[in-house]
Amino acid sequence: MTPVDRLNELLEAERAGVETLSRLFPEARTPEMRELFEQVRDDEAWSCAGLARSIKTLGAVMSEKKGDFAEKVMAEPTLAARLKLLNRGQMWVVKRLDALLGETLPAPVSEFLAEMKARHLANIVACDRLAESLP
Repeated sequence: MTPVDRLNELLEAERAGVETLSRLFPEARTPEMRELFEQVRDDEAWSCAGLARSIKTLGAVMSEKKGDFAEKVMAEPTLAARLKLLNRGQMWVVKRLDALLGETLPAPVSEFLAEMKARHLANIVACDRLAESLP
């Protein structure tokens, strides 16, 4: 799989992440929970924009597809279970980012990917904390 293929795979996953978080909004039980969902969704959207930019920087064409992750998350029976699956997806992204960060890429692309990884790791911690507090 080429770096562009990996970037497109991540772009499809991040688009699904935006949809997932948007679909979780109605389940927010507190203003703090809604704020967390908005923050994670905004980070997913930021990631989409950065991945698109990175693909263009590499002179490639970006995928128009979106993953089916939202359907899988919403099929879980409880909010806590949904958040746990969301976090498994976030860790999947982090692992893919680690692989890409081992590649020789233009500095702006590598810098973006490192920031994307940091945001995903922070969101994993916040969502874990929330999931553990739920029944």
